[in-house]
Amino acid sequence: MDLEWQQLYASVLPFIPAEIASDLTLIGTFLVSLCAIVARFWPRPARGSKWLFVYLLINYIGMNSKHASNADDAQKPK
Repeated sequence: MDLEWQQLYASVLPFIPAEIASDLTLIGTFLVSLCAIVARFWPRPARGSKWLFVYLLINYIGMNSKHASNADDAQKPK
């Protein structure tokens, strides 16, 4: 899936003015970093909670799903 986003970004990038492209890249980088920090300190909500979708979205954007040692939902080997 990451490769698809990279291909989309690379194909759209030539049509965007450089100033706007750099701003979009900066905002995207900031968003991923912010989500990673929030995911680090936010414990997983209970199943059925109205915040669970937001939690999962933040973990996905922050690239913190299932493989990060600080993710609450990471399964520890037994």
